[in-house]
Amino acid sequence: MSPEDPNHPIKNPALRALAHWYARRIVNVNVNIIAAGLIALVPVALAVYAIHKTGLVTNPWWITAITFVLDVIFDFSIYFVLHYLANHGPLQKIVSANPAYRGMSFIHDAGIVQVQRAILSPLLYVLWLGTQSYLLHHQILNGFWATVAGGVLGIGVSRVIHTVWMLQEEKRRVAKLAATTVIQP
Repeated sequence: MSPEDPNHPIKNPALRALAHWYARRIVNVNVNIIAAGLIALVPVALAVYAIHKTGLVTNPWWITAITFVLDVIFDFSIYFVLHYLANHGPLQKIVSANPAYRGMSFIHDAGIVQVQRAILSPLLYVLWLGTQSYLLHHQILNGFWATVAGGVLGIGVSRVIHTVWMLQEEKRRVAKLAATTVIQP
């Protein structure tokens, strides 16, 4: 549905514009990944804090391993929910979708993003867990803040690289779509 449609279900023009901006895949994938990462960071950091504070696990290497496992579980689950809502759920009925991705199933669409994230995840986790481990080993920050600092650094750098990758992919998809819709004589 066009944002200019007088019968648009979102009556507030600012909210309608925001919804259509968010409907851009490059925007919502980044927002969803950052949101999933930050939302997942809360239970992960709290778990690490509890483990560190209680002395249940004191070895920084084990704390780093626990951080990794918990983050993969929370982040992956939260991202799938957010991606569904933004790209395949009820929002898509009231905003204009990117034609380059029209017709993709949820699993195919989310799968592409998750494969790209998996390729970038070594960078994310080296920055995140390396920073966390360094800060813990040198007792610069406690478990909670070391986890947050590493997470923010890793998420930030990987988002910039993934955004460039997605922009290039979108250009290729748009060019392919344009080539297939050229009227044949």
